[in-house]
Amino acid sequence: MKAIAKTSLYYSEGSSDKEYHAEIVEVAGGNVVNFRYGRRGGTLNVGTKTSAPVDFAQAKKIYDKLVKEKTSKGYTPDVSGAAYQGTENAGRKTDFIPQLLNPISEDEAMRLIKDNRWAAQEKMDGERRAAHAVNGNVIGMNRKGLIVPLPHGIADALLNISFRSGGILVDGEIIGDILYVFDMHIYKGEPIHSLHWIERMRLVEFVLAGCNWIKPVSVSVTANEKRSLWHKVKRAQGEGIVFKLNTSIVKQGRPNSGGDWLKYKFTESASCCVMEVNSGKRSVKIGLRDSDRMISVGNVTIPPNHLIPAAGDILEVEYLYAYKGGSIYQPVYRGKRSDLEISACTMGQLKYKPEGYEEEELP
Repeated sequence: MKAIAKTSLYYSEGSSDKEYHAEIVEVAGGNVVNFRYGRRGGTLNVGTKTSAPVDFAQAKKIYDKLVKEKTSKGYTPDVSGAAYQGTENAGRKTDFIPQLLNPISEDEAMRLIKDNRWAAQEKMDGERRAAHAVNGNVIGMNRKGLIVPLPHGIADALLNISFRSGGILVDGEIIGDILYVFDMHIYKGEPIHSLHWIERMRLVEFVLAGCNWIKPVSVSVTANEKRSLWHKVKRAQGEGIVFKLNTSIVKQGRPNSGGDWLKYKFTESASCCVMEVNSGKRSVKIGLRDSDRMISVGNVTIPPNHLIPAAGDILEVEYLYAYKGGSIYQPVYRGKRSDLEISACTMGQLKYKPEGYEEEELP
C-alpha cells in the first residue's frame, strides 16, 4: 500500500496535546482514506473514512473535507500545536475561551431555586459572542475564540462605553443586532476574573445603563425571583434557565461534571447538518452523525422570514423529544449556527422520551 497524500496535524492548549494524521492510501481497486489520532506520543487510535476503495477524486474530496474539519477546530500542521497556526484562521485566534455549562435535572434546578447561594438568568437563544473594546478598537469573538465582525450599532456602543470607562471585555449572546451580556471579564482596562460573578454583573448593569444595542441579562437572586423567572420563561416558551454561583470567578471551558454555571432547558435542541433541501418545499432534510455515518433524523420547516439553508449548513433545531430510531418529534427551526462545525452534529445530543413521562409545573 502506498500513501499518495498525507497530513499531520497537532493541537496543544492547556492540558491537551493531541495529534491527528490523515492519508490517502492506494490499494487494489482504488483508494482509501485512513486516519490516526490521540495524545501526542501515546498509542494512537486508528480508523478509516472509506469502508471500500473509491476513485481518487472521491478519496481526495473525503480527505480534504476531513483536514478542513480538523483545522477549523484549531488543529495545525505546525508541530507547536498552537491553535490555527498555519491555517486559514491564523491571525483570527484570540485568547478568549468561553465558560461553558453542564446540564442539570429538574430536581437539581428546584434545589438551586431555593438555594440563596445561586442566582438565575434566562438562557438566551442566540450565538455566543464576546466583545473587547480598548484604545479605540473593538473586536468580536465567537465560541471558538475567533475574531468575528460585530453589527455597527454594537461596535459603536462598545467604543463609546470604553471611552467613558476604559477598556472592557463582555461575554454574552447576540440575537439579531442586540448583544445580551451575562458577564464581564475586563473593566477599566483591568482583568476582573477573580471578582465574584454577582459583583461583575452589577458592574455590567451599571456600565450598560441606557444602552440600546447592548443589554444586561436580568439577574434573579431570591427564591421568589427565581421561581417567577422560571414561570415567565416557560410560559414564553423560552429555551431555559441558567443558574450561576454568586461567588464564581471567571473560568474557561466546560468542567467534566458540575461546575459553577449550570443550565436547565425546557425544550431540547440539537445542532443538525442539512443533508439536502427538499425540492419545491420550504423544508430541509436534517441529519446527525453516528460514528462516520450521517443518519437522517427527519425534516424541519424553514419559516418564511428566513433564507432556506444549503446542504452542509449547520442548524439549531428545537424538538420535544426523540424516538429511539433517531427521528425527532415536533422539530422547530431556530437558525443557522456559524460557530459550529459538522463534528458537533452527533446522535449523542438526542434526548429520548422516558417511559411514563408527564410534564409537571413548578410548585
